[in-house]
Amino acid sequence: MMSCRNARKLKKGGSSLTWLCHLWPALLAIPLAVSLGLPAQQSAPPAPLTNATAAPSANVVLDQMSAHEAQLYDQLEEMTPRIETYMQNLRPDPQLGEVPIADRYYLGILHFKGNFNTLSFLTEPPAHWRQWIGPLDDRITAPARRVMDLDVFKESFARMLFPGADHFDRQHFRFVFVRREFLGAVRCYVFDVVPLDVHDKGSFWGRIWVEDQNNVLVRFNGSFWQDRYGHPDLHFDSWRENVRPGVWMPAYIYAEESSLGYGLFRHARFQAQTRLWGYDLRTAGHQQELTSMSVEGADLNIAAPPPAPMAPVEETRAWEQQAEENVLDRLEKSGLLAPEGPADKVLDTVVNNLIITNKLTISPPVRCRILLTTPLESVAIGHTIVLSRGLIDSLPNEASLAAMLAHELAHISLGQRLDTRYAFADRMLFADQDSFRLLDLQRTPTEEAQANALAVKLLTHSPYKDQLAQAGLFLRQVDARRKTSPHLFSPHLGNAWFSHDYLTRLHAVEAAAPPLHQADVAQIAALPLGGRLVVDPWDGSVSLETPPAETLLSAREKMPLQLTPFFPYLKRYTADPKAAASSTVAKAASGGGGQ
Repeated sequence: MMSCRNARKLKKGGSSLTWLCHLWPALLAIPLAVSLGLPAQQSAPPAPLTNATAAPSANVVLDQMSAHEAQLYDQLEEMTPRIETYMQNLRPDPQLGEVPIADRYYLGILHFKGNFNTLSFLTEPPAHWRQWIGPLDDRITAPARRVMDLDVFKESFARMLFPGADHFDRQHFRFVFVRREFLGAVRCYVFDVVPLDVHDKGSFWGRIWVEDQNNVLVRFNGSFWQDRYGHPDLHFDSWRENVRPGVWMPAYIYAEESSLGYGLFRHARFQAQTRLWGYDLRTAGHQQELTSMSVEGADLNIAAPPPAPMAPVEETRAWEQQAEENVLDRLEKSGLLAPEGPADKVLDTVVNNLIITNKLTISPPVRCRILLTTPLESVAIGHTIVLSRGLIDSLPNEASLAAMLAHELAHISLGQRLDTRYAFADRMLFADQDSFRLLDLQRTPTEEAQANALAVKLLTHSPYKDQLAQAGLFLRQVDARRKTSPHLFSPHLGNAWFSHDYLTRLHAVEAAAPPLHQADVAQIAALPLGGRLVVDPWDGSVSLETPPAETLLSAREKMPLQLTPFFPYLKRYTADPKAAASSTVAKAASGGGGQ
């Protein structure tokens, strides 16, 4: 038990815990085994509940939750999800609230074995977050360096995935039932949590949400208490999603500090989003398990008809398409490119509008795919246009989307080909983390200039010709953030947006746009990051969601190209009926579906 004297002693050491003097007696007065169907201080009803309707006791819920945590901790040792963190340092602004002054970015493969380390996709993989702060001004980077000294990916980040590693139980923490509430469509029990040993540095303090069907932890919010003058307390909100029946995987982590103290008189402001996906990539890149393969009519001994002879032009196109397919499959296998899905069709529709109105004839047909990363980029891989998730999320309207697609369509229309060295299969045999380093898809400055000129012509003869001012405003917003958010505009695959601080991408469209008025609520030049595409943490598939438009109260709520907190709509996993039917048919065909 902790006395008020102990609380004052902790405050003297640097943590503001005096509130426990008043809260702790109340915590101890609440019986832990209270029925979760009743308020904590309400007496039991006259007639006892039957077994069919009785709510479980807090002890049962918490013990099952703890068992699930230990099981998940062990299961994740066999998985290697992709992890991406984007952070923005902020400063207060009298009109816009908070605006970015610097940013940092990390993308890697998370390994749960041992000490939770990562393999970086970036060209220069950092050993510590301190190294990827870079040679920026000390006034800007000092707060970030202080945060990153926590060795996030080996210690602190792992703790943001688990509130108590494999010992989050009643033997180490005190849980106080608060209420029931819904997170999306999932009803949860809510508990406040404090460690039994309040002097234990690094212990979780905060609140947890436990879904009420299988008693699995789905969200926790708080911080790991540290010595203020050794390491700061990082506050975070960690979410999980139901990816398979009864399986909830870490998916989102939002971290924020509005006044993170470091040194004696200095404070830092920052926001960070962390995403995880690709827990199961076995079917990525058209891969299949050998045991699931079957040959139709194998007992009929029927030979396939020989293909028709191909003309030299067709042979060349087939060779180029083979290189294209190899690159796309390799990116998908690496967990970087989303599997083909309905969201691609939305992009295809806009591309077709450009093709039809400009009377273009392109063979093979142009298609679109989605890169799962945050930095804003687009690239043409053969006849496939790839746009990043971050770019699609930030585009405010269809005209802006059309402008991004028109630039890559111009590369295709000009016959600027993908290097066919990628048609050789051995060039795809490399480690996943080397994908960006070994796939060189950038265009020459001459090709970029030609594509920019043709893209403007395509747009002026398209259904979007009267809306190009909107696309230009987006480019102006990008230009305005080039110095404060350099990592956001650093592409993994394609060409950079800027050359010597000059916006080279569709500069003519930007030049024709009206001035950018950041304080004008009616002018939406760009959206916040992460509000449109939803990535399935299990397999990296993407769905497109369009939330209802909200009336903005002030310019503070515009937040163009800025991070926002995560509030996913949680729901329970339901198998795709088509996939389930296909699986049943496959089992029956292989003899596994009958007696």
